[in-house]
Amino acid sequence: MLVEIIQNRLIESRRKEIAQDAKESIATFQQGKLRPQSTETVISQLQKALEENP
Repeated sequence: MLVEIIQNRLIESRRKEIAQDAKESIATFQQGKLRPQSTETVISQLQKALEENP
């Protein structure tokens, strides 16, 4: 039971972090600070970031 409570808190914390990242990304996009990129470029950059920060 205690493990479930801790897991749920960690999940909720991660959800809040993701939501904050999304808000910041949307604001950056709306300010015109992002440049268009191909799907392949975005996927490649994501894979590289995941490899650097497992």
